[in-house]
Amino acid sequence: MKYIVTHITHYIYQNAASLCHNIMIQTPKNLAFQQVEEHEQIIIPTPNYLDRQQDFFENERVHFSIERSHAKLSVTAKSTVNLWSPAWMSLNPSQTQPWEEVRDWLRSTQALNDIRQYYLQSKHVEFFEGLQEYTLLSFTPGRPIMEAMLDLNDRIYRDFSFTPGFTDISTPVSVVFATRKGVCQDYAHFSLACLRSIGLAARYVSGYIETLPPPGKPKMVGADASHAWIALYIPGHDWVEFDATNNLLVDDKHIRVAVGRDFADVTPLKGIIYSVGKQKMKVSVDVRRPEEL
Repeated sequence: MKYIVTHITHYIYQNAASLCHNIMIQTPKNLAFQQVEEHEQIIIPTPNYLDRQQDFFENERVHFSIERSHAKLSVTAKSTVNLWSPAWMSLNPSQTQPWEEVRDWLRSTQALNDIRQYYLQSKHVEFFEGLQEYTLLSFTPGRPIMEAMLDLNDRIYRDFSFTPGFTDISTPVSVVFATRKGVCQDYAHFSLACLRSIGLAARYVSGYIETLPPPGKPKMVGADASHAWIALYIPGHDWVEFDATNNLLVDDKHIRVAVGRDFADVTPLKGIIYSVGKQKMKVSVDVRRPEEL
């Protein structure tokens, strides 16, 4: 499957900014089942400084600065990406190892620290009363780990209501659980909290997903948005991805940009500006197949 992704961010300042420093994470990853055919970034005004680095999580970070007066900032990332079905799509969930074996393996010297770091709490993934009890309704004794995760995915999808605008990035995951409302990043953070609370390693995945319009309705440009889901580590099968927002075992319609402990590690665009007054931000994401253009 081939997709063309256009991610546009506009900032408009109430008063002109004299300087801004920014970090951008919007470059899709090259993986066994995902290859980037083309990628370009257009930044207006043209930066005075720009550098590309690979961060601790092997995401591409673009650092740029604009060192002159500007009233607007526009950042466009455009990518052409080829996707294939990951190997985990052929797994039989009932044939994966019991989840307790994976938990115990993570506590052993056989597990690398690069994996073990993902069973800890992080900035947006905290443990709270009732979390483990909710998780263990799916992760019953001796249950195969992938089968249990698919069940948890289904329960979150059914128990929670997708409610744009109800939460923001500062909303604690405990509030998301109490209200059963949120958006994709909340679903992802809650899924991570569940898994880590019982000692499993899971990480946050950011990217995009194709959004199909209702039958007979045209697809609107910019109607898509950045998306978030999770990956659970299963020994012998590496990181296996699940999307609770859509109740999916992730296949070839999710475009991966970055991974981390939570949203704080993969924020698409953040920075510091030197200005007085407020600013407005508008984000537009469009995901299309080439034949739709």
